[in-house]
Amino acid sequence: MTESTAPQSEHRTVLLRGGDVHSPADPFATAMVVERGHVAWVGSEGAADAFADGVDEVIDLDGALVTPAFTDAHVHTTATGLALTGLDLSGAGTLAEALDQVRAYANGRTSQRVVLGHGWDATRWQRCV
Repeated sequence: MTESTAPQSEHRTVLLRGGDVHSPADPFATAMVVERGHVAWVGSEGAADAFADGVDEVIDLDGALVTPAFTDAHVHTTATGLALTGLDLSGAGTLAEALDQVRAYANGRTSQRVVLGHGWDATRWQRCV
């Protein structure tokens, strides 16, 4: 018999619930089970009830965000900086609103020759008929 060198906590099964679990497997997930240090299940609050009795610990996330396997190890610092100083168009609901925001932004900054905008999503814009 071989003795494990892993910390005791790695052998535990933990249910995290009551939060927002960001997962492509279930975009509406609010709970997850971590077993032996690995994500074993992701799903809804109601389905989490089935796991509650068989885990070592239940953690109430109290609405917190959990991002299992989110491993983006880099940042586009230039793009991030420009987004902080540029024109946020994420609230534009139509092309006309976006153009109005660009016009107002540019009129307030006559010394700038280039306007950098970000955040718009034309797929969400209302269609003009």
